[in-house]
Amino acid sequence: MAGALVGGAFLSAFLQVAFDRLASRDFLDFLKGRKDIDGSLKKLKKLLRSANVVLVDAEEKQYTNPSVKEWLDELKHAVYVADDILDEIGYEALRCKVSGLIPTSVVLFDTRIKSELETILNELESLTKEKDDLGLEKVAGGVPPRPLTNFLPEEYGVFGRDNDMEAIFQKFESDNAAVNGLCVVPIVGMGGIGKTTLARLIYNDKRVEEYFDLKAWVCVSENFDSFKIAKAIFEQVTSSACDFQDISLLQDKMKEKFMGKKIFLVLDDVWNESYNDSVELLKVFRCGAEETKIIVTTRSDIVASNVRTVAAFHLKQLADEECWSLFEKHAFINGKASEFPILEDIGKQIVQKCKGLPLAAKTLGGLLRWEQDPKKWTMILKSDIWNLPEEKNSILPALRLSYHYLPSHLKRCFTYCSIFPKDYEFKRKELVLLWMAQDFLQQSKGNEGMEEIGERYFDDLVSRSLFQRVRNDGSYFMMHDLVNDLATFISGGFCFRLEKNDELNVITEKTHHFSYLKGQFDNSKKFEFLYEAKGLRTFLTAEYPWDKDDIVEMMMIDDLLEKFKTLRVLSLSSMRIWELPNFVDNLKHLRYLNIRNTEIKHMPDSLCNLYYLQTLILSLFITKLPTNTSKLINLRHLDNSEAEMEEMPPQMGKLKNLKKLPVFGVGKHDDGSSIKELGELQHLSGKLSLLNLENVQCINKDTTEVILKNKQDLSKLELEWKHGHGAEDSEKERILLEQLCPCTNLNSLTITNYEGTSFPKWLGDSSFSKMVSIELRNCDNCFSLPPLGQLPDLKSLRIECFGKISSLGPEFYGNTINPFRALECLTFKNMPEWQEWDISKGEVFTCLRELYIHNCPKLSGDLPVQLPSLTKLDIIGDFRVPTSLLDFSIRLHFSGRLAAQHRKRVQYSPALHGKSVEIELGVCSILPCLSEFAFVTHLKLFWCPDLVSFPSGGLCAPNLSQILIEYCENLKSLPEGMHTLLPSLVCLELLGCPKLNSFPEGGLPSSLESLFIDKCDALFSHRMQWGLQDLHSLRSFTIFDRWNELESFPEDALLPPNLTDLCISLSNLKSLNGKGFQHLTSLKHLKIWSCSHLDCLLEDVLATSLCELDIYNCHFLIERYGNEKGEGRVKIAHIPRISIRRDPFCP
Repeated sequence: MAGALVGGAFLSAFLQVAFDRLASRDFLDFLKGRKDIDGSLKKLKKLLRSANVVLVDAEEKQYTNPSVKEWLDELKHAVYVADDILDEIGYEALRCKVSGLIPTSVVLFDTRIKSELETILNELESLTKEKDDLGLEKVAGGVPPRPLTNFLPEEYGVFGRDNDMEAIFQKFESDNAAVNGLCVVPIVGMGGIGKTTLARLIYNDKRVEEYFDLKAWVCVSENFDSFKIAKAIFEQVTSSACDFQDISLLQDKMKEKFMGKKIFLVLDDVWNESYNDSVELLKVFRCGAEETKIIVTTRSDIVASNVRTVAAFHLKQLADEECWSLFEKHAFINGKASEFPILEDIGKQIVQKCKGLPLAAKTLGGLLRWEQDPKKWTMILKSDIWNLPEEKNSILPALRLSYHYLPSHLKRCFTYCSIFPKDYEFKRKELVLLWMAQDFLQQSKGNEGMEEIGERYFDDLVSRSLFQRVRNDGSYFMMHDLVNDLATFISGGFCFRLEKNDELNVITEKTHHFSYLKGQFDNSKKFEFLYEAKGLRTFLTAEYPWDKDDIVEMMMIDDLLEKFKTLRVLSLSSMRIWELPNFVDNLKHLRYLNIRNTEIKHMPDSLCNLYYLQTLILSLFITKLPTNTSKLINLRHLDNSEAEMEEMPPQMGKLKNLKKLPVFGVGKHDDGSSIKELGELQHLSGKLSLLNLENVQCINKDTTEVILKNKQDLSKLELEWKHGHGAEDSEKERILLEQLCPCTNLNSLTITNYEGTSFPKWLGDSSFSKMVSIELRNCDNCFSLPPLGQLPDLKSLRIECFGKISSLGPEFYGNTINPFRALECLTFKNMPEWQEWDISKGEVFTCLRELYIHNCPKLSGDLPVQLPSLTKLDIIGDFRVPTSLLDFSIRLHFSGRLAAQHRKRVQYSPALHGKSVEIELGVCSILPCLSEFAFVTHLKLFWCPDLVSFPSGGLCAPNLSQILIEYCENLKSLPEGMHTLLPSLVCLELLGCPKLNSFPEGGLPSSLESLFIDKCDALFSHRMQWGLQDLHSLRSFTIFDRWNELESFPEDALLPPNLTDLCISLSNLKSLNGKGFQHLTSLKHLKIWSCSHLDCLLEDVLATSLCELDIYNCHFLIERYGNEKGEGRVKIAHIPRISIRRDPFCP
């Protein structure tokens, strides 16, 4: 059972690629008549197979036997070299295929390949003989020894897991938590994150002790055997040995013991992902108990989904404070760091390195427990995890288990990620393309494409907790720093990333993957050290958003292309280069080329000789592609989303493998052929924008061209004509749109500048059941809208610039009982002739949440009133607002002039109960109503030049929690009595109010928590009268002022001591006032932005509570503190999180 869990050897997947290549039909056809080369390749295959059988044993022994490690690295390098030779033979076969040539013998090529094969065969032969001397054997693989877990409480206590424990108990108690009397809650997380610790905490909680009759703990680990697990549980609850050898007898005894009782079990450290094994195990626990609760801890989402009866609990990293408490308890004998201030400062930096991983904090703390020499602590701080004392280092072995259980194909995918810097965020699709370029994706025998295989690999690494989602939308991922360290350790010298302050560039001939973190290097010699890596496969630019651009000379790019002919990935993204050399076709192996954010304007014709190329990402300045682009028969992703493409190259239909083509531009002299070529690209997926459709000249009215209908994987389609193109024949325009009918799988459609008088029947057809978003813009010749109400899943609809529509009626709703049943957002904009909206009888717009009506001056009469889901109404324009709109319980946004007859209506509208009000461009018409906004919670006034003051008596708004006033240039005062009339106010933002000179008498409400002031010069000049010392709830204060001459800030007693967040951006500031800072003892987050004259921080006065310092675009501060090893940085090194960055667009 255990053997089945162990992943294959890392190198096995590489060898499989070689075996598959040697067996391919194109490869075999090319070798006909080349007996010498064919014979050498057969010998190569035999040698690789001989090495393959001992790889599992070698991978296990490399960690304890340096000679095996060295042998394995030599073998891996030799396999890389052999694969490059095979790849070049494959290239020649492709060249003959594309050019229509018969693959005959070419003396120079054959002679060189034969020589290279002989060299590598000799190397491999020597290595295969050496394996016997090293005692390497053919084995199925073993499991690294590891201690079994137990339920004994943590000796030093548990930190930061109380809320997690309560969340688990809530899951146990939730409705429908149990299935057939069994409730299983999986705890999922990466290695070392504290799953077992949390399970122990729950297991030993008094609630478990008091409520359950019996409980047991089993460390499952790799030994997943239902009988052994059941036997271990039975022995624990009976406190006696069990000699049963039959599962049926054991189950009978368990039923006798468990019948009518409440059982609590922990199955710790489960790895087996077999669904059938999980089902069999759960059967064992259905043995007549009144109630059975089970916790399963695992690193795998697949395990969790196999066993769970409720949603799995994904355990997160500890917060910084909790991680420090854990470290402190283990690192200091009495558990208190305050007695050792120097060690405390270094310790807090070590904790930052742990990134919330309890195992790391516990292990590193234990390593330092008896050490009081700061030098030893600093050594640990600067050490990589693999350089820590092996006998005391449990971090790497724990993490390495996750790698150990990976199948061979995932091992190389994971290890390749060591080229990413720490904290680097990457996208799923971007990484899959890199894997694809390296031949990491094993082709399946079914219809699954390489991209789908790659995404499956990616999701597998996510499910095993090796990748983590870092944004709410799930689009970006990251590796925990220690997981990144693991990948770096395993990749060894085969992957190298160049980062800032690298002093030792260890590059050898075995380095095959290189990434470059953009920063400040000596450009003239930046990559000379890399020339040693003659077999380089990856050159990748990795950049953080805040990195300053650096200049890479064209000569350096020439050198890169000249030296590294085996490159498969070349990313020049964001480099300041303006052309690709003509000899780019030297890179025969190239699969991935990225020139995004460069200044390259022209692609050389030689690009078309890169027959392996799969991914091409273009720069903004590319307007055309070479004429022979159709020769790139392996091209799958042509990303021209940022390019200004004027037209497409001819014969695009030959690119049968193309899956991504965001933009297809029709040329000025198109005879209809290019748009028909598009019909040949059946595999296009994702987004497609068809531009310049006015250039399509020849459309056969009597035939229906299949252009888009066969593209089942398209999700988003944009059809665009040039604005004001002046169609001579509107019927021809309608026929073209008819022939551009997409597949019914489409979920987003945009049509722009269409000049037909009507829409084709397919638009609005109910068969488009997956359509969720439609935008129709600038269709000025149309007299009516299509029956969009028939689309069952439409959620967003935007109608803009329809100059001839005067009414909306039945044609808009279509033939359906409940039109627009799923619509959530509806926008009408710039419809100058629209007068009537004929409301459909019955239920309509039942899910509508947001309604926008902008610049529709003639609209009057009835509008929808039965909108139960509406939460926002946004009205912009100088027109009469129907009274029905003012009765909704919604968020109101008024812009422009509200008709006088509706002011009183607004004043008493129930719409304002517990909602938000936004007023833009003009406030006079609604100003008298503001005093009655008793139930409003949010008020925003912006760009209201007529706002000078608020109504006398102030705003009686006891529920108002937020006020935002922006760019009200004539405002002189805030509402009276704010301190008593606004008791719920927690946030006040004032921006661009230069005439506002003071806060009202009585000051601001004591409830205020956040105050933001920007471009309020008069108010800032009276800052000592603000009375902030009395605001005991104030936690956050932000001040921006570009023109004030103030040179020192903050003054003594200006800011309250309870402040935790402070942001200062004062362009003329030269110094921080120590007296003003010394009382800020609670300060945690300090931001200093765009203070270009400030040259020093108050290093001795800054609060010890400070945990984050953010310096942005402060020239002198960056010079003083930017160097991590500089003298200035050392003085602030005790601050856990420090970010120092400059504006990349500033000199």
